[in-house]
Amino acid sequence: MSRIIDVTGIIKNGMWSFGSLFPKFEIIQRSGVNPGFGEYHYTEFQGMHSQVGTYLETPAHFLGMENSFLVDDIPLEKLVDVGCVVLKCPRDTSDLSKKEAVTKEDLLSCPNFDEIQPGDCIAVYFGWDKYWMNDDVFYPCSPYFTYDAMQLIISKNPSILATDTPAWDNYDDPSDFFPDFYAANILMLAPLYNLDEVKKPRVRISVLPLRFDNVSASSCRAFNTED
Repeated sequence: MSRIIDVTGIIKNGMWSFGSLFPKFEIIQRSGVNPGFGEYHYTEFQGMHSQVGTYLETPAHFLGMENSFLVDDIPLEKLVDVGCVVLKCPRDTSDLSKKEAVTKEDLLSCPNFDEIQPGDCIAVYFGWDKYWMNDDVFYPCSPYFTYDAMQLIISKNPSILATDTPAWDNYDDPSDFFPDFYAANILMLAPLYNLDEVKKPRVRISVLPLRFDNVSASSCRAFNTED
């Protein structure tokens, strides 16, 4: 029997954010009265944007809306039951003032690295999901990829690259690999949650973005399936 592992981070008040880059998200409970129906209740999502929580992103986020495909252009068969290899590269986070890097050597040392096939989702686990509710840490102190690590990932021709981190480069000293990453038409899926629960060397992943019109990214639900 297949095992389903939800790797979506929960969206709730007080969770991580991108700081000043995007509006601060807040869930607000509302109510009202409608004649003939009575009291009703609803939830307002204040500060909602396309990269709240776990989200899927196309290269249009970087290249421009007219220069790449958008979320609604992705066929569902490209998002459901995609082969997935979870590479576990936990970082030492005892000193949060020091950003930790994942290197090419770290990736190659993962015992299931050779399981990666073209078109797979490569998901990299740092163990960073434990800071999901720490807005002062999750984005500003995020682990990141070195230039050589990202080039190695691109060379494997994945359809999706996923991590449990929200920042892939060290913005204090950028490696400038994003032009190559987006030019390869790889989807970005981040940040994931609970990847450590994936135990098998190869699994499958399904990603279900909300169907907005004319967007380069969308919040989504994502889950792994182990057979």
